[in-house]
Amino acid sequence: MLGGLAALVASEIRGILRRNLTVLVLCLVAGLLAAAAIGYALNALHTILALHYGAVIASLSIAGGLLLASLLALGIALYVKNRPRPDRSLAAAVAAAPVAASLVGNRKIGWRAGLVGGVVLLGLILGRQFAQGGDDAEN
Repeated sequence: MLGGLAALVASEIRGILRRNLTVLVLCLVAGLLAAAAIGYALNALHTILALHYGAVIASLSIAGGLLLASLLALGIALYVKNRPRPDRSLAAAVAAAPVAASLVGNRKIGWRAGLVGGVVLLGLILGRQFAQGGDDAEN
């Protein structure tokens, strides 16, 4: 009875990890292709600027633009880092409630299995909160 529940949880976790890994690899490939495209575009811009203003001014213009873009990205990163995060504990409890209620309400499984399932879900929620740094006072 609990073996089937454990197998279901394991297959769900395996599916989630496989999907997340696929998304991560595709994002990395997209980032690599975007970096190559930006590099070619900067080379073309350098060529155009070199024809009009000379090689030194073209190189300095490209370097200045890249420095400005990096400072903008750093500013956005600091803004996002310092923004307060919303409290997710209530959302996690509300999302887990229907699963726990269905386990308790099922006559074939019984109230003991429902209780065990509720404890497992509570452990997953608490573990996720601890892993994600649920306490903002420490940050």
